[in-house]
Amino acid sequence: MSNIVNKKLSDRIGTVDVLKEQFSAPATKQPKTFRTEISATDEFGNVLFTNEHNETVLGGAITVMEKMWGIRSPLQVATINEIMDINSNVGVDPNPLTQDDIVCLWGVGIGGSGDAFGSIRPVNFYEREVGQNGQRDEMIPFRVVQTPLSGDDAAKYHMMEERHSDGLFAYYLKGFEQKPQIKVLWKDGEEGEDGSEVESDVHNTSRRDLIEAFVEMHLKLTKKDVREWFDVNGNIQLSRINTIALFTGKRVEIAPGKFDYVNVKMFSKLNLDNEPLTNTKEINFTYRIYTN
Repeated sequence: MSNIVNKKLSDRIGTVDVLKEQFSAPATKQPKTFRTEISATDEFGNVLFTNEHNETVLGGAITVMEKMWGIRSPLQVATINEIMDINSNVGVDPNPLTQDDIVCLWGVGIGGSGDAFGSIRPVNFYEREVGQNGQRDEMIPFRVVQTPLSGDDAAKYHMMEERHSDGLFAYYLKGFEQKPQIKVLWKDGEEGEDGSEVESDVHNTSRRDLIEAFVEMHLKLTKKDVREWFDVNGNIQLSRINTIALFTGKRVEIAPGKFDYVNVKMFSKLNLDNEPLTNTKEINFTYRIYTN
């Protein structure tokens, strides 16, 4: 009688010091799925923060697995369309093989931190909204205007909601400043600098340098963003953000000549200290997601 040996093999998308997480992290700590790096500067190039790290949430993790393996998860996280009732009546093909959902949008909020510096709230893996644990009023629209946006602005801002209380139009999500780029680099740069580009013949190389691969996104908060919402609510002096989130979605024609996003799900979330916007300023975010 032969011996049957069953081995359970596992792998992770992302390699964030696995041994350290397994043997030194608290039992309740949720392991990170991707290594990330987020930095921000103002319009004058002054660094606001650097080397921040977000959390991939459940909806984002499920989306990655569905897209990579072409199967549907038995657990489906509610979309932002359903939660906020925006474009919720637009049909979506439930077969992940036919969906073109990509990480293409971002949003902001005010639930990520308390008033005191350093009182940053943790992101829970199961969260599905910008607001902390379902607090919808903590998600702040980028724009609040009297008439729907048109032209270039209409192409930048998405997930429009017509506010029945005052007839204004609020835009909760925004596209990236430019198309994301995949970068594969040698880790041969000076401290804090990117390395040189890896060439296509890397499989024949004798180099010993490490390689890093990541996708880089650029997000821009303009001087009008967010402040309009605080102004409408009579508290412009409290203008701020302390949460940034990435979203997946699919752009469709929701009405003749009108395009917006459906099947929108939060992919990842970063809570940080309050970034005041009392004085008008632009913020440029560089957002990197690493696979190693």
